[in-house]
Amino acid sequence: MSEPTLFISHKHSGRDPRIAKVLASFCEERTNAAIKIHLSSNPAFEGPRFGKDLNAQLRRALWDTDVLILIYTASDQDWSYCMWECGVANDSQSPETKIIVFQCGSDCPAPFKDVLRVNVRSLEDIKAFTNQFLRDADFFPSRNEAIAPKLSDALVDSAASQLFENIRRELPEPADVEAQARPTWPYLRIELPKSEVNRMIQATEAERVAVSHQIVKEFGIIAETDSRAPSLFGLSGFTTRMKFDELLTIWQGKNPNADASWFDSCCEQIMMGAGLGFPVIRWTPIRDAGGDSDYTPVLSRIKPMPFSGTVQFDIYFYNLSDPRAVPVTAKMIALEDFFYKKLGQVDPQTLKLLDLEEEFATRKLNRMPILSSEGHPMYIVHRSMVAQFIVDQVKEPGGAANIPNLTLASLLANEEMKEMFQNTFVVVKRQATLAEAKSAMITRPGCGDVFVTANGNRNEPVQGWLTNVDIARNA
Repeated sequence: MSEPTLFISHKHSGRDPRIAKVLASFCEERTNAAIKIHLSSNPAFEGPRFGKDLNAQLRRALWDTDVLILIYTASDQDWSYCMWECGVANDSQSPETKIIVFQCGSDCPAPFKDVLRVNVRSLEDIKAFTNQFLRDADFFPSRNEAIAPKLSDALVDSAASQLFENIRRELPEPADVEAQARPTWPYLRIELPKSEVNRMIQATEAERVAVSHQIVKEFGIIAETDSRAPSLFGLSGFTTRMKFDELLTIWQGKNPNADASWFDSCCEQIMMGAGLGFPVIRWTPIRDAGGDSDYTPVLSRIKPMPFSGTVQFDIYFYNLSDPRAVPVTAKMIALEDFFYKKLGQVDPQTLKLLDLEEEFATRKLNRMPILSSEGHPMYIVHRSMVAQFIVDQVKEPGGAANIPNLTLASLLANEEMKEMFQNTFVVVKRQATLAEAKSAMITRPGCGDVFVTANGNRNEPVQGWLTNVDIARNA
């Protein structure tokens, strides 16, 4: 009786050789070395020898192979050589070879979707394989009898459990295996006929925008999406190959008074991208159905599909208004754009409070920053507190007559007022986000203002200013 051959095909990287060795050791032990096992990654088993043509050796081994087991881990590896081994073993001119795929994750090789596959994470699959390996007479075509036909069910189950546990120890955690590549933001893949894309490109400059809108509306199909995109439009899902224009119609029906410029932006970006230009990303957000966030469409990828005669355009919807990402510099009032008093330019001893109060009224201000002569933040003076201080002075003996003499220095001489003006603002660096500015305000009781400096220090010139109203509106 000829000695049957088991060929274990696998990658020589990562965990793959260890999984292959577990299987080879199991097969050798359970057959009492009655079969020849070809395992190129381990010198304890049959494999190519140095000094000889590698492919020639492999061809001879594969030609005589009874059973080839492919250890298939994940599609992110290069399987070309393993596929070549399977192809040689399955040559129609060679003796019969049985091919079995040991599938270690959710991926399986496309050419072998219909071939016997063993899910190594399933004990039942391992039991079925072990039973056939040991007790089926036709498992090894050249042997014509089973390895251990009289082995009891209990012993087969015990052997299978051992193989299952030994392989399991070499596998990554299931969560790591099942983690799939996914888009990080909602997206739509819009598909257009190549002929229409060409027509869009060939349109004159004057016609291009109108032609592009018409083409996208008439021919644009949602070819693919992710699970989150429908919720942006208040839907649980999209119908198969829904027209992009139909999605617009549904959205407008749900939002009759909302601005649909996001759709126009999509059309214009497709037009620019089709002509190999850089799309112009406009601030044309769509408010998600929950009303919590704004998402701006951005064309990020174009892929021609020559066999189907189409072109695909991937449009991602980014939340560019998230306060965790929006820098304070994008929303702050720049120094040159807000009114302030600067010591050195004004003298607290001569600046009359009545004049200051009148300036508040004329400029319609409720608060005013006061900076040092170097431009560092010193105080936030509130109109209501100035008025309260004047009223309090009237209550003092002879206070009413002294009102015209009250100055900014008089106000700051009041320790309670001075402390409040000094401690109701915070300072952040210009790289800070709105969310960070808001967090800084929360940590200081009564804080209503944020100054922006280069490094977030009080002894630096002010570059910008945010009020609590600005923060609430944007964060």
